[in-house]
Amino acid sequence: MSMPAAGVVMAFIIGYSIHAAWMYDYYWGCRTVYLPSVSRLLNLPLERILWNLLSLSSVPLQLFVVLRQYILTFSTSNKLQFLRIGLVISSVFQSLFLTLLATVGERESGDFHVAFFSGFAVSTIFNYSSFTILMRFTARDENSKYGRRRVTVLLGLMITLPTIFIAFILHNVFCVQGAYEAFAVFEYLTIILIYAFHVSNFYLFSDPSHKILICQRNGKTSAVRI
Repeated sequence: MSMPAAGVVMAFIIGYSIHAAWMYDYYWGCRTVYLPSVSRLLNLPLERILWNLLSLSSVPLQLFVVLRQYILTFSTSNKLQFLRIGLVISSVFQSLFLTLLATVGERESGDFHVAFFSGFAVSTIFNYSSFTILMRFTARDENSKYGRRRVTVLLGLMITLPTIFIAFILHNVFCVQGAYEAFAVFEYLTIILIYAFHVSNFYLFSDPSHKILICQRNGKTSAVRI
């Protein structure tokens, strides 16, 4: 997910450097708005090319992360196996909807863009929830602070993602005062939370102690080396 993040940062740099006049005081939906949203920024011509290039090129790396998560959460428990499969499927859908969001912007189809965002939101919450539960039951001797961080970020996303959708509808359908501002602010918060979740899991890729995990075999607990 670092490449999409780099795309967002670079888009902000370009936007504020050469397209600042396009980011404020523009008509969006039903009225003139003054707060630049992430969606607005990533739909500007040059910024969009950069964002699309980096986000689409990150898909193979995202699949590597999925594989790593699948290995880390090894378990023979049927219930946990179901979650592992769900983790992989939701990761694929998460990458798919992110790709669709990058290629189909509001200018092409606002309805499809909202539908793709909804799919991305649902798959993201399911993916993060599955990974949080799996790590709770399969990671050996994991410091509890990492689990608390995941839960905190996950709860935050369960608030911000639906709020973005509701605020979008309130602004574009009912033109409720302040709805756009809420939409823009919660977009920023959501991006921060998504990357906070990834940052909280960086240690899994470098700490060798997490290559030995706990699983259940014939009703007995045993350690498995990956």
